[in-house]
Amino acid sequence: MKYDVRRLESCELEDAFKLALRTFMEFEAPDYGLEGVNAFKKDVIENEEFKNACRNGDNRMWGAFDKDKLIGIFIMRGVSHISMVFTDKEYHRKGIAASIFKQLVKDVKKQNPEVIELTLNSSPYGKPFYYNMGFIATDDEKTINGIRFTPMVFDLSK
Repeated sequence: MKYDVRRLESCELEDAFKLALRTFMEFEAPDYGLEGVNAFKKDVIENEEFKNACRNGDNRMWGAFDKDKLIGIFIMRGVSHISMVFTDKEYHRKGIAASIFKQLVKDVKKQNPEVIELTLNSSPYGKPFYYNMGFIATDDEKTINGIRFTPMVFDLSK
């Protein structure tokens, strides 16, 4: 099945954050505990500075749609750090995140050719996907404010 993958508009931000929170609570929260859940809500979902950066384009957003339904998102801080990746549970393992990632890479190479790598901090749940996409871990797993993550990098020259 083909899905529409494109940059998100600022008016789609609330839908993106609803998808992120819903997916986080089901698939990520069990690995984090209360401290991590509260940190995610405070630092991301309820963070007006982060949301404003998404609205004004400082943080770029991509999404996948099944007709009019937003089913997957990527949000990138600046020009090279992927900060959020979430796919609706009904669409897991159907190539949605891979399709968004491929569009993101294409856009970054075109708009910011000086960028040579993408970085992210992977949750335990997301690591298999990122390894499959070609990311490599740059350090061991860490836990900060209850959030478990592994720093990873993707070489854009490939």
